[in-house]
Amino acid sequence: MVFLLTGIEARGFIFGPPIALAIGAKFVPLRKPKKLPGEVISEEYTLEYGSDRLEMHVGAVNKGERALVVDDLIATGGTLCAAMNLLGNFYHK
Repeated sequence: MVFLLTGIEARGFIFGPPIALAIGAKFVPLRKPKKLPGEVISEEYTLEYGSDRLEMHVGAVNKGERALVVDDLIATGGTLCAAMNLLGNFYHK
């Protein structure tokens, strides 16, 4: 059973919430830096042309929750790896 669904900015926000609603999971947005209020955890990743960061609220994921990551495109896989690392940081605490 999937407990939460993460959507990567920005198109993950279009696909993620309806899927989360349909499967009864909570939705957790993964955003670019300085877009989320409150305390966040971040992960840097490499793009074809440089680097960027993803952020997620601290406390959005609980240890042992199964997650599904939603995005619209995988180019280099850097964003997906950053999302997995963010989720993994919560699982190992």
